[in-house]
Amino acid sequence: MNKSITITALLLASTIAHADTTQNGPSNYTIDEGVSFSLGNLGPNDWLFSWSDSSGTFTEVADPTITLTAGQTYIFDNLTTIHPFVITDDTLVVNGTDGDYSRETFDGPVIDAATLQPMADFTADPEPADDVISWTPSDSDAGEYWYTCRIAGHAGMTGKLVIVEAPASCPADLTGDGDLNFFDVSAFLAAFASGDPAADFTGDGMYNFFDVSAFLGAFAAGCP
Repeated sequence: MNKSITITALLLASTIAHADTTQNGPSNYTIDEGVSFSLGNLGPNDWLFSWSDSSGTFTEVADPTITLTAGQTYIFDNLTTIHPFVITDDTLVVNGTDGDYSRETFDGPVIDAATLQPMADFTADPEPADDVISWTPSDSDAGEYWYTCRIAGHAGMTGKLVIVEAPASCPADLTGDGDLNFFDVSAFLAAFASGDPAADFTGDGMYNFFDVSAFLGAFAAGCP
């Protein structure tokens, strides 16, 4: 394969956008890379989530169900003035559906008992505390969780978090930084030119069009 064609194809591949946020339904999102959530409120009824990533900007989404990926760092920045934000385990009894959950209990100690430990790490106090939750879940944390307002009477300020295990290795991520971009393309080109085994995507010991095609396919597929 002509090297100039190879370079052109790879440069075009490097411009492919790999979404961090996928909307699965009206109030259901999967976010596969770490983001910072800004948390507002709609009275005592809803948390309002806002965040930005390579997929775009999402503004004041009410009580979304959010699937997060283990190994990524997610920050919950509480910008409200009177609503403590807490993350609990699935022992908290909650009814409803995506975007419209409500916890059963109005008992503060019950909420505290379900809050993840250490409690201070999973509580973001309201302003002016400038308090955040920074959570990097591990594969062992995979499962379902709830977020809610610690004020016992605000049962409707509740939603679901789902943690999924980190994906399998991403073969096109030659830089190992978790992102697919120009730098991975550049690393492939350098390996291809020097006969580095990292560019032997077919595993046949040769460096040709089939390796380029396999890399392009892996790159376009993104990281699982």
